[in-house]
Amino acid sequence: MNRSTFYRKRLVLLSAFMFAASLSSVARAQDLIVPPQVAPPPMVYIPEEARTQLLSARDEKTRSRLSLELAEARLARAEQQTALKQFNAATADLGVYQALMEDAIQYLYRAGDGGNRSRDLFKRIEQSLHKHAARVEAMRRATPGEFAGNVLALIRLIRELRTEALDAFYSDTVVR
Repeated sequence: MNRSTFYRKRLVLLSAFMFAASLSSVARAQDLIVPPQVAPPPMVYIPEEARTQLLSARDEKTRSRLSLELAEARLARAEQQTALKQFNAATADLGVYQALMEDAIQYLYRAGDGGNRSRDLFKRIEQSLHKHAARVEAMRRATPGEFAGNVLALIRLIRELRTEALDAFYSDTVVR
């Protein structure tokens, strides 16, 4: 074997090794570039047993209190699930919480007579949302990034619902 053939084989092996090494570094760099997948948004619905309880309520006050109790229970479950690092289950409970609170406000808009009674119910809902916002914010801090977007969307919705409740409460006296 002559010297030039030996160097050529060595050069081919060295270039093949360098090519393989560059491919593996590109693959590792691609792993770093790909962002983590975000969690899908929660399904916003009221479970059938909660819906039957709400439909059996006899008046606005009873239904509003029941809605707040059911929402409070779902929020407590979501907090427990977050503490246990079961973020999919916590997100599902937050979806039910969202549906219950939206339904409570929409029901009062449909059934409310605009008097002191409905204004008091709107005020009670607004106060509950104010308390719940701090709890949801605490959950957001303990939630990883892929689920935090859903919790942030809920925080924004809570702010909007509080605004709706306050607008309904002051609708007769505030000039726009």
